[in-house]
Amino acid sequence: MYVHPDVPALYLESIRELGVDTDAVAVGAALHAGERMYRDALRMRPGFESSITEARGFWAGYNRMILEHVGATGDLDTMGHRLAERFWSPPSWRVFPEVHDTLRALRGAGLQLAVVSNFTDALVAVCRSHELDGYFDSLVASTTVGAQKPDVGIFREALRRTGADPASSLHVGDNYVADVLGARAAGIDAVLLDRSRRGVAGMFDFTTRDGLGATAGVELDCPVIGGLDELLGLVAA
Repeated sequence: MYVHPDVPALYLESIRELGVDTDAVAVGAALHAGERMYRDALRMRPGFESSITEARGFWAGYNRMILEHVGATGDLDTMGHRLAERFWSPPSWRVFPEVHDTLRALRGAGLQLAVVSNFTDALVAVCRSHELDGYFDSLVASTTVGAQKPDVGIFREALRRTGADPASSLHVGDNYVADVLGARAAGIDAVLLDRSRRGVAGMFDFTTRDGLGATAGVELDCPVIGGLDELLGLVAA
């Protein structure tokens, strides 16, 4: 899934709805600073989405920083919480075009499917709202199981719920550290999904990503797909 219409546009719209007079340039600059904050948190606070309290605290602080950058005043903590809730709500998300057909084909092949996501308990509502929940045997959100990717705990919980063998399981995700390295630590093979290979921006691709970005021309030690439909060939193989 992806944020609709995209992260900068949704932030701009949401911040203006809070009564803040800002523009796309200011929001873009704020989000650039926000990405650095997010990357630092991944390195120094690896469990910041491992409980609803941790997640709300981190994202409220993140959004407070965004609001400060665009010159907002007032109760920034409450405004930061409202921004976080906006991003966790089903209307803020859309499903990529090939997803339903791919999931239907995987289910038709007799495979068990589970979502393993660093997200709040709103994951269930988001998936249900977009008619995705029926494809999955389990929806595993980090804040409800107390473990955040790349922690092996969230992967092991998905295996426990499905009764799956890690040696015969495959994890697909768009973050090399969280998804590929995390799954491997739990004994699961992994595939990296990089939609930039089809010209689709990732969650943070609207900023300058120091040392990060598209994987084209980069040697990786895992299979890389540009869309979920490419997974069908890998599974069949």
